[in-house]
Amino acid sequence: MKSSVEAHRAKEIVFDYTSFLSVLCHHRPTLWDAFKVMLPALEFSWGRASGSHVSKTERLTNQALKVLSTNTSDVNNLIRLLRLARLEQIFELNICLPYSLDKEQLALIQEKAECDIREVGSNGEQLHIRLAQS
Repeated sequence: MKSSVEAHRAKEIVFDYTSFLSVLCHHRPTLWDAFKVMLPALEFSWGRASGSHVSKTERLTNQALKVLSTNTSDVNNLIRLLRLARLEQIFELNICLPYSLDKEQLALIQEKAECDIREVGSNGEQLHIRLAQS
């Protein structure tokens, strides 16, 4: 399975949301996944304590598989994704979309995720996002 997230530069991540949706449609949650969702604090402390060598991008992908849903709007999924990125201390990323978002959708994402969004290219299907650092 090809990862939908790849390192682009030291501080920038490229997240292919289109590919991610395809993976999400075929993702089958396990009993362990359900347990981790019910006790996220346990997973957080256990994962950090084990000194895992998993990269930020892999952790972002894994968390996104647990939190994002094909039953939720793309705008809400993107807001959740950006909140997850902030938790992983990723403050700059590019997101590739299957279609462009309208100005109201972009404004809502900027407001809820506390970020700046710039459309890359002329078709608006790629967004460059800078998250506000707390």
